[in-house]
Amino acid sequence: MFTRTAVDRVGGACLRRAACSLRPVRGLAGSRVSCLMAALRDRSGAAAIEFALVAPLFLLLLVGILEISIMFFTSSVIEGATKEAARQIRTGQIQGSGNPLTTFRNELCGALYNIIDCNEVLFHVQTFSSFQTVSMPLELDEDGEIVNTTFVPGGSGAVTVVRAMYRWEFMTPFIAEVIPAGFGGHLIISTVAFQNEPYSVN
Repeated sequence: MFTRTAVDRVGGACLRRAACSLRPVRGLAGSRVSCLMAALRDRSGAAAIEFALVAPLFLLLLVGILEISIMFFTSSVIEGATKEAARQIRTGQIQGSGNPLTTFRNELCGALYNIIDCNEVLFHVQTFSSFQTVSMPLELDEDGEIVNTTFVPGGSGAVTVVRAMYRWEFMTPFIAEVIPAGFGGHLIISTVAFQNEPYSVN
């Protein structure tokens, strides 16, 4: 990190200060004072020392900003994937397939473009009688794991809510203290509510 020249300058300044402190006092008071003043004015290597003090904090801030940016990018990808998979339910294409659950999962995972592991994305699809009755609180078990991950896409005209969830684990130190995590990690949630279109399943 430091060049040989910077190290030599810092070492030279330290030696001059040590020499001033060890110089005899008798008859040399003026010389000793001038020596100390010169040593105090010597700022050789100061920039290298200041950089060594500031660099760790700067790098931590830089990496933290980068990770938060990636997290928001991932959140946007999950949002788009949820909307794309929900559209297949709204038009009845999922319900008309041979295996609606597998078809929905494939649609959701395909829209993630392998940016994150689809196996770590949880989803909850539920139907309601009206938009006023929509209620989907998160339910956790004793280990803090989300348990309400049912899949009920509903029929023609049903009010349906699709929710996708992904836990983001911060790798940068102290970032989790600034952005409260909870649920075993910062939980990214994307929710889409809609009414299924009129359709007929052959």
